[in-house]
Amino acid sequence: MAPKRKQSEGELVMKRKRQKRRCRKDEKDRISELPDCVLLHIMSFLSTKSAIQTCVLSKRWKNLCKCLTSLTFCARYTGDICFRKFVSWVLSSRDHSHSLLNLVVISPNESEVLDLIMKYAIVHDVQHLTMRIDLTCKPAFRSLPFIFCCKSLTSLKICNVYDPNVVVIPNSVNLPFLKSLHLERVKFTATTADAECVEPFSHCRVLESLYLRNCSMQNDSQALCISNSTLFSIKIYSYNIFAERKAYNIALCTPNLRSFTIKGVNSHQLSSVCNLPLLGAVSIGLFMVKSSIIIKLMQALANARILTLGSFTLQAILDDLSDGSTRFQPPCFVRLESLRVKSKLIDLFDGQISKVVKYLLQNSPRTRVEVTRN
Repeated sequence: MAPKRKQSEGELVMKRKRQKRRCRKDEKDRISELPDCVLLHIMSFLSTKSAIQTCVLSKRWKNLCKCLTSLTFCARYTGDICFRKFVSWVLSSRDHSHSLLNLVVISPNESEVLDLIMKYAIVHDVQHLTMRIDLTCKPAFRSLPFIFCCKSLTSLKICNVYDPNVVVIPNSVNLPFLKSLHLERVKFTATTADAECVEPFSHCRVLESLYLRNCSMQNDSQALCISNSTLFSIKIYSYNIFAERKAYNIALCTPNLRSFTIKGVNSHQLSSVCNLPLLGAVSIGLFMVKSSIIIKLMQALANARILTLGSFTLQAILDDLSDGSTRFQPPCFVRLESLRVKSKLIDLFDGQISKVVKYLLQNSPRTRVEVTRN
């Protein structure tokens, strides 16, 4: 038998290439074979720009980006013409038969573009809306009132960066399916100037969580009434000490409230119409606030089961105890199970903490005390 001819190096290279081409023909594009709903779910984790760029992959992907249910628009700077064109193209090219579930808008001083996006979102039943508004003055933001009566919204987050007068919350927010509301640097207003309080959340029939940060009142003499029977979590943060963001009175009418957090420097006066029978966790982290304000705050939240106090809050009470200026009787915590004290190592000594705790719990002797050092 004649020996086999040894293949040359060039022949071996050509053979490998033929094998690779054969393997490529046998390979399948398994991702493209997935159903539309799965591909759209995968694309929802991409930025809108990246999701739209998938249209060049193949004919299978050409029209998928027009069915996106999650959109994110982020402008890089004021007067970005490319951003305007991109927004217009996406909204005009989109398949309007699909509802818009999630929308995130991060926009500079472009009220016209905001109006364009908001009008489209409201018409197409947006459910989760997040807005960062960088407007430096009060422009003609015409679509803003319609956001607060959008029937499809279940989650709304508005972060206003500069002027609080840009976003003014109406006296009544009519969002019947809203479960989560997050407001930053907005202003509350009443229907009439002589009204005693502003009650914006009573028509949100399924609202569960409310977050307010650096919010203010258009009339400082009016109180903010948080009246809602389904609300179970409230967080209030106030870290502004400027004159236009003064402290105001807050009245709670929330019988199902389970969690309450207040932190910052503004000494809001808190009162409760009901005794908050389901109140569980309360966290108070105030500083530059008089101890009398803190004690009154605790009296309104006396039904708490777990009370967490920050070191600055303790320090304010300790200062008044030391100079004998504390004249207020501490609240009687009827359901309190645990008092948690958060203190930095350099803030308070154990003896000082014990002095404040003893004063606060003189009407609640069975409470367990936990001291956490950060």
